Amino acid sequence: MNTAVIVNIHLLLAALWRRRYLIVVPLIALPVLAAIVSVITPRNWQTHTTILVQESAKMNPFLEDLSVSTDLENRITALDTLLHSRHMLLKVGEDLGELSRESTPVMQEKFVKRVSSSLSVQLVGKDLVKLIYRSQQPENIDNTLLAIRHRFLEKLLAPEISAIAASETFLTEQLTIKKADLQSAELNLAQFKQQHADSLPRLYGSNSNRLAELTELIAKRKIDLSGAIAAKKTIRTRLAQVDPVMSEIEQSIVDTKGELAILRSRYTDKHSKVQRALRKLAQLQDERAIQSKASYQLDEQALSRLWEVANQMQAGDLDNQQHPLLVSQLKELQSADGKVEQIREELASIQQQAKQLQSAIAGTGDMERQLQELERDLSVKRALYDDLLSRFEKAKITGALGRFEQPERIKIIDEPYQPSIPNNFPLVVFLLAGVVGGLALGMGMALFAELADTTIRAKKQLEALTRVPVLTRIPNLAGQPATGKYSSTQKHSIKQHSIK
Repeated sequence: MNTAVIVNIHLLLAALWRRRYLIVVPLIALPVLAAIVSVITPRNWQTHTTILVQESAKMNPFLEDLSVSTDLENRITALDTLLHSRHMLLKVGEDLGELSRESTPVMQEKFVKRVSSSLSVQLVGKDLVKLIYRSQQPENIDNTLLAIRHRFLEKLLAPEISAIAASETFLTEQLTIKKADLQSAELNLAQFKQQHADSLPRLYGSNSNRLAELTELIAKRKIDLSGAIAAKKTIRTRLAQVDPVMSEIEQSIVDTKGELAILRSRYTDKHSKVQRALRKLAQLQDERAIQSKASYQLDEQALSRLWEVANQMQAGDLDNQQHPLLVSQLKELQSADGKVEQIREELASIQQQAKQLQSAIAGTGDMERQLQELERDLSVKRALYDDLLSRFEKAKITGALGRFEQPERIKIIDEPYQPSIPNNFPLVVFLLAGVVGGLALGMGMALFAELADTTIRAKKQLEALTRVPVLTRIPNLAGQPATGKYSSTQKHSIKQHSIK
C-alpha cells in the first residue's frame, strides 16, 4: 500500500482517538434524549375517509352536453379553504353538539383552531378526495370526521344544485318577459297589416296596374262627360225653340207685321198708327231676343215654368199643338241631366280611388321600411324566445339528470374509523434517529475541534511552516510531559540545527 495513504489513515485514526470523548458523548446522550422525547411526546390519533366523485354523464357521449361538471381538480383549493373557514367549522361544532348559540367566542375560537389545525384535504388523482383528521384523543374522532365530510359534500355539490335551480328560475322569468314581448310584437305587426291592408308592399304591382286602369277610365269618363254635356246643350237649344212663350211672341210679331203692312197701305210711316205698330214690333223683337237668351240658358226657374206649361198642356188647360214636342224635349233634357250627373259622380269616385292609390303607392317606401322594422323586431324576439325555451328545456333535463345520478355520483370508499394505535413513530425510530444524530453531532464537533487546533504534530506541518527540511526529531526528554508538543525553545533549537 502507498506510504502516503498509510500516513493519512494513521493521522485520521489518531485524530479520532484524540477526539474520542467528543464523538462518544453525543452518540450516547442523543439516543437517551430521543427515548425521553418518545416517551413524553403526546400521542396523535389519525383517521381518514376517501370519497370518489364520479361523473358518469361525462363519459356518455349522449349526455355529455347535458351534465354539469364538478371541476374537482380546479376547485379543490377553494374547497380546502372553505372547509377550514370559520363559519363552516362552527357549523361542524353545532352538528357535533360541542358548540351552541350560547357558546362564548373563546370556546368557538378554540374549537375552530383545534379542528382547522387537525384537518387536511388531499386530491388523489382527479376524482378521489381524501379527508384526514388528527387528534390527541381517540374518542369521537370518527364522528367529527363524519360531520366534516357531510359539510364538505354539501359544499361540493352546492354549486351544481344551486346553478341548475337558479338557471331554471332565471329562464322561467325571462321566458315570461320574452313571451309578452313576442306577443306584443306579433300584435303590432298584425295591426299594422290590418290597418294598411290595401297599401302593403306586396300589393305594389297590383296597385300600379289598378292605378293605370283608373287613369284610363278617368280619361274615358271625361270624354263621356264632354259628350253628355254637348248633348245636353243641344237638347236645351231645341227646347228653347219649342217654348210656348217664344211661340206666342213669334205669333205676335207675325200679327204685328201683318197689321203694319195693312197700315202702311193706308197711311204713311209718320202716321201715329204706323208709328205705334213699329214700336210694338220693335218691342216684340226685343222681347223675343231676351226670351231667346233666357230660354237658351234654361235655369231651374225656367225649367220649372216649362214643366208647368207641359203639365197644363197635358191636363188640357192649354190648347197647343206643340205640347207633345215640349214634353219629349223636357224628358230628353231630364235624361241628359241625369246622365251628366251620373258621369260626374262616377268620375269623382274614380278620381278619389285614383288619389287613394297614388297616396298608397307614394307611401310604399316608408310602409315597406316600417313593415321590415316590425318583421325584424318580431324575428329577433321570436329567435330569442325560441333560444330561451330551448335552454329552459335543457336546464330541466340537466336538473333531472343530476337528480337521477346523484345517488351514484358520490361513492364513499373508506368510512371514518376509530384508530386503535396512535400515529406517533415507534421507540426504535427515535433511538435510531438519536444514534444517527449523535454520531453526526460527534463527528461534526470532532472535525471542528481538529480544525481549530493549531498544534504541530507532523514533520510535514513543520516543513510547510518553516519551508526548510526537518533533519531529525528530539525524543521526549525525561521530566517532560508526553504531550507530543514542542516548546518554543525546542522549536528554535530544531530550526537552528536545521539551518546549520
